[in-house]
Amino acid sequence: MGANAPMKAYRNLSGSPGERTLSMSPPTIYELCRPRADVLEGRIRDEDFAADLSQVKRGQPKPIGERTKKRSRAQLNLDELLGEDDYYAVSPEDALDAARREGKAWRMEQLTSGSRRAQLDPLTEWFVLAWDAFEVPQFPYDEALRLARVVGLDLDKDVVGVLAEKKASDLILWDSSTRATMGKLGPPDGTSAWIDAIHHCAHRARSIDLNAAKQLLDGNGLANSPVFLTTLEAVLEVLPLSARYSGFDPVKAAAPAASDFEALENLRRLALAEQVPAPKQLELVLAELAEAS
Repeated sequence: MGANAPMKAYRNLSGSPGERTLSMSPPTIYELCRPRADVLEGRIRDEDFAADLSQVKRGQPKPIGERTKKRSRAQLNLDELLGEDDYYAVSPEDALDAARREGKAWRMEQLTSGSRRAQLDPLTEWFVLAWDAFEVPQFPYDEALRLARVVGLDLDKDVVGVLAEKKASDLILWDSSTRATMGKLGPPDGTSAWIDAIHHCAHRARSIDLNAAKQLLDGNGLANSPVFLTTLEAVLEVLPLSARYSGFDPVKAAAPAASDFEALENLRRLALAEQVPAPKQLELVLAELAEAS
């Protein structure tokens, strides 16, 4: 979205009816995913959780008679919560958390290639999903907290002061240079979190040059790591595009993250073009620009 693009107001559905307000950001899957009335009333049956999210997305959920034949991932999530098969003991909060985890897993699948997909660590997942959901570096702390719960993080302990800062009722995501300046980057080999390796590469390219970033890539064996390659692919799908690639300047607050995108996309083209596909979001923008010209 360009700096001068019109903003659309959306209704915030995360609170009670009396608390719902208008927001300038579209509601995310983590806000829209609400428990059904039968869950809240305690009338839930175990087979009600068996529909696979991908089938629902395609509009092809299995008939209830067939759902009991095979457990879905959502059912397995509930098994882990309960340690037993008593779905009548599932609280609305547990059911909602399980549904949100399914939403998270589905979205991560859309952002990465199925042929070489690897499981990301929780901090990296949170970073990717935060940019994917909010599209700006500053967003409400309460929504960041919901997202942290989905991936299994303690927001104040694991994210604040590591990958972001809290400002009043908001959370502000840091770019690679901000983290480096504040001494908050973990090991460049990704042993702490893969977003650290990504940010080391981006910062090296931005502060020195692209060859220095490639040396870091080679020195830590990152080009041979399926998890790093998956992380890079996902990050390139969610960071804002830089003016060099999109043809227009990002909003001011997103400019540092857009610089990260440019550094990482340059590195991908230089050293990883065969392992990591071009970002789909970039291909869409380039196609639109070509059509408009």
